[in-house]
Amino acid sequence: MKNAVVNELISTMREITPKEGNLANILMEVLCMSKEAIYRRLRGEVAFTFSEVAIIASQMGISLDKIVGNSMSSGAMFDLNVLHFLEPMDNYYEILVRYHKLFRYVKADPTTEVITSSNTIPYTFYAPYENLSKFRISRWLYQNEKLRTPTSLANIVIPEKLAKVQKELQEDLRLVHKTCFILDQGVFASFVREIKYFAELGLVTATDVANMKKELHQLLRELELVSEKGSFHNGNLLSVYLSNVDFEATYSYVEKNGYQICFLRIYSINSMDSRDGKVCNYQKKWIHSLKRHSTLISQSGEIQRMNFFNEQKKIVDTL
Repeated sequence: MKNAVVNELISTMREITPKEGNLANILMEVLCMSKEAIYRRLRGEVAFTFSEVAIIASQMGISLDKIVGNSMSSGAMFDLNVLHFLEPMDNYYEILVRYHKLFRYVKADPTTEVITSSNTIPYTFYAPYENLSKFRISRWLYQNEKLRTPTSLANIVIPEKLAKVQKELQEDLRLVHKTCFILDQGVFASFVREIKYFAELGLVTATDVANMKKELHQLLRELELVSEKGSFHNGNLLSVYLSNVDFEATYSYVEKNGYQICFLRIYSINSMDSRDGKVCNYQKKWIHSLKRHSTLISQSGEIQRMNFFNEQKKIVDTL
């Protein structure tokens, strides 16, 4: 390994080590090595092996992209999360597994905060609903040329392992101590428009549409309730803003003490992400700037909240 990469690795490990902790002691436990062997690596006398770096990255939540990217003179690294399994469901499963590992790592930390500005219904809310979730998957399958007409959501079979990781991810997303959503006011209108379009294509049946209409009303009731409370049902904090301006994409930012990652939604159900510090800080700044053009409706803005949900219910009723 080049010295610049090693130095960046050591620097990053020191940054994320709690003040009361000792990096050498942590690495002794992570790598199962003696103190002398660890200090020889920290002094640069012995190089970290690739397997050791992989273990450190996994156990300490360090991005190797960030390490390599920061050791370069310029540029930032992104992970597109584009996989190449022949079976699309395997691709989707691996994507969710990666996100599940991330939120399993950050969920218990009281400093963790997730902020999202979304121009579509957030996964956090639609994922628990069978037909809405299947619709998002079927739309993705169709665009990947893996779904033919005519069909029905009843024909979309969710593998057991995928259903399991979906459920676990749903739960972990709501276990984060503090969550904030900035919603484009057209999120339900665009979702309803997609349902109508795919119904015309024959990708969903009249029964599917009726089931999704019912689930959208249930989702609206849940979102209205948690917005009024300012928390999920488990008590974890939730802030919901309504944007007064449109935004072109869905942006997310996850932060906890010593760790940050940002996401940009692409390819319908996927996101590319980066742990590059400059990119994360810029995305965080951009998302927070959207608050200046938004109205808080969680534990606030009662009239705006009531008007918004009444309007969304009318939009859903057009199905």
